[in-house]
Amino acid sequence: MQPSKYLAKIFDSSPVAMVSLDTRLRIMLFNRLAMALTGFTNMDLAGKRVTKLISLEKVKEIIDLYRNEKDFESNGHIAKLRRAEGRDIPVRIKLSLIKDSEDRLVGILILALDMREIKELQSKLIEAERLKAISETAISVNHEINNPLCSILSNTQLMLMQRENLDPNIEKKLRSIEKQISRIQDIAKQIGKINDPVLKEYIGGKKMLDVERSGKRSKNLLKK
Repeated sequence: MQPSKYLAKIFDSSPVAMVSLDTRLRIMLFNRLAMALTGFTNMDLAGKRVTKLISLEKVKEIIDLYRNEKDFESNGHIAKLRRAEGRDIPVRIKLSLIKDSEDRLVGILILALDMREIKELQSKLIEAERLKAISETAISVNHEINNPLCSILSNTQLMLMQRENLDPNIEKKLRSIEKQISRIQDIAKQIGKINDPVLKEYIGGKKMLDVERSGKRSKNLLKK
C-alpha cells in the first residue's frame, strides 16, 4: 500500500472524530467518525468553511491560543459541533497546527470528542454517589435511633410489668408509647435496608425519602 493511501486509511479509521482544514479554514478531509458524529458526509463539506461545523469565533480563539502558546489547555477546549439537521452537540476539541519544514502553517487538524457520553457517565457517577450517601445516612440513622429507642422501650415495658399499680390512663399512654416505639424501630429497620431510594414531594418544593416505596423497590431488586 502506498504511504499516502496508508495515511488516509489511518485518518479514516481513527477512533476520534477528525477534520482536516487548509490555512483558509476550508474542510479538506473528514473521517468516518466525524461523519457519524455530525451526520454530514465528505461530499457535503469538502471545500466548505469550517463554520459549517464550528463557529468561526471559537476556532480563531483556539488557534490564537495555540499560536501564542497562551492558556494552552492540554485537555482541549469545550465547543459546540453543528449536526446536519441543525442541532448543536457539546464536544471537546483539540487543534493541531500542521507546519512545513520551514515552520509555516499549511493546515489544521481538529480532533473532536463527543461530550454527551461523558456527561451521561458523570450523571451516573453523581447518582451513584447520591445513592451511597443516602445508604450511609440510612445505616447511621438506624443505628443512632435504635440505641436510645431500645432503652426507652425497655423502661416502658418495665413500667407495664407493674400495671396493677398503674392508673388505667397511664397504662394506656404507656401502651401507646410502646406501640409507637415499635413503629419507629420498624421504619428505622426499613431505612437501613434501602439500596434504591425513591423520593417524594415535601414542603416548599423539597423532596423527602419515601420509605415504603423505597423498601418495596429494594425488595424487588433483591428478588431479581
